[in-house]
Amino acid sequence: MNQLLEELESLLFDWEDKTLDDQGVQRVREILRSSEEAQEFYANWQVFQSALKLHADSGFTQLEVEKAALPRPRTNINQGRSQIAAPWMVAATLVVCVLVGRVIFLEYANAVHSTNAIVKNGSGSIPPHSDLKEEISQGVAILTRLVDVEWTEEQASLEVGDALQPGLLSIQSGFAQVEFFCGATVVIEGPAELVLKTSELAQVRNGRLRAQVPPAARGFSLEVDDMKVVDLGTEFGLSVTEEGSDVQVFDGEVELHLPQAEKQSLTTGQAMRRSGNGKLQALNVTPNQFVDISTLETRDQGQRSHRYQRWQNWTEQLRQDSRLVAYYGFENDDLAERKLHNLTEPANTELDGAIVGATQVPGRWESKSALEFKRPGDRVRLQIPGEYSSLTLACWVKIDSLDRLFNSLFLTDNYNQGEPHWQILHTGQIYFSVRPTEPGTVGPPDQKVLSPSFWKPSMSGKWLHLATTYNAETGLVVHYLNGKPIHQENIPAEQIVKQTRIGIASIGNWDSPTLPDAEFAIRNLNGSIDEFALFAAALKPNEIQEMYLNGKP
Repeated sequence: MNQLLEELESLLFDWEDKTLDDQGVQRVREILRSSEEAQEFYANWQVFQSALKLHADSGFTQLEVEKAALPRPRTNINQGRSQIAAPWMVAATLVVCVLVGRVIFLEYANAVHSTNAIVKNGSGSIPPHSDLKEEISQGVAILTRLVDVEWTEEQASLEVGDALQPGLLSIQSGFAQVEFFCGATVVIEGPAELVLKTSELAQVRNGRLRAQVPPAARGFSLEVDDMKVVDLGTEFGLSVTEEGSDVQVFDGEVELHLPQAEKQSLTTGQAMRRSGNGKLQALNVTPNQFVDISTLETRDQGQRSHRYQRWQNWTEQLRQDSRLVAYYGFENDDLAERKLHNLTEPANTELDGAIVGATQVPGRWESKSALEFKRPGDRVRLQIPGEYSSLTLACWVKIDSLDRLFNSLFLTDNYNQGEPHWQILHTGQIYFSVRPTEPGTVGPPDQKVLSPSFWKPSMSGKWLHLATTYNAETGLVVHYLNGKPIHQENIPAEQIVKQTRIGIASIGNWDSPTLPDAEFAIRNLNGSIDEFALFAAALKPNEIQEMYLNGKP
């Protein structure tokens, strides 16, 4: 993209951001008069915006649109924000066609349904709609509970709610609850090593586990060397060590399938050991040696209570940090009176927020609250005076979906000189910028620092820790997800803002209706927030990680 188109794209971003002043509008007109290429770029941009509008009206999910036509934006650390729009322009026309087709299809389907005039082909089946593609995902099970888990070096760290792919699952210590898509639930005690094969089959290399298999999951099987344990609707335990394998049936029936031998049935109260040399030996059942689901749930509640107490103790120290400008813990007593109390010490009630529309919901822990932002008007209004230099913004957020072009985390109202904007694009990119000049004055544009896309559908409804640091001396911006940096970028020297300010701002939304017809940009977050912190310093990576580890639910 040449320099003129980059300038035009920057102005169009400001236009969409509702921060383009009269001088900027005039510059757009000058560029369009001077270049046919710019006119084509502008036309494509308008098509893209129309596609987004149709998307909102069509009933398509975000993923459906992406699969239909839109490539993911490239976000290499050395690539500027010009990469957001350029690849999308090529596909924008196709998106419009797909979405228009979707709208027409929905209208037609509704009309057909209302008259019961469903036309069938000669075989009596409804003709397939080849343009409608069903969404796909991957995985054979889901991780539903972790208690004191330490992963082995070979195992990538996993979180509750993660879908598990076929492959190795290796635990050094602790307990993990895995729910297979067939309906079987397995409680695994480390050290343990399993190879997940399908939604109905896994290989156990070592470790201890307890399986609960309802009738719907009958046939769920575990392999141990050349032996297969086939469940017939039961609850059983399996322990695999170097000495051999123990199978214990606590309720129901399992079958042992052995090579060159008839299958052997075990019923309630029976147990069998297969030694390393292949010999079978009857055992006594010892159910207390295998942790069941209810016991693990109790331990999980204890772990969560411990982590909540640890977070409370840690925030007592955090609130006294001299770099902390404003801190909101979203505790229960804050929200009932429609105020969000600033909890910095010494206390400063002038920084208390006003809750508008947002609803009180459970937070990261059952005994903690959060605010849910769902409707276009939901927000928390703040007034933060003063001037600063470097900044850190951090919050715990649960995202339900990214269904806005811009999804607000923390935005100042007017976006004047020195004011930051912190939000998430619908592509799943963290977006941070600080305005270097006053609106209407000549000067460099703001640098929009974008992370790579971090969002996956499996993250929906999960608590995430997001943070961004801005160093006003060096211009370095770093985006963090769950305590780890995912992108860093140096703002060019001429665009670095030395003095930052906040003023009137909103958590979870942007702006208040100020026009005569009360129009305002719909940029509310679709999700919940239960902690927000603003620092007048760029925190170090180890400090961000400490914040995450002490707040992890």
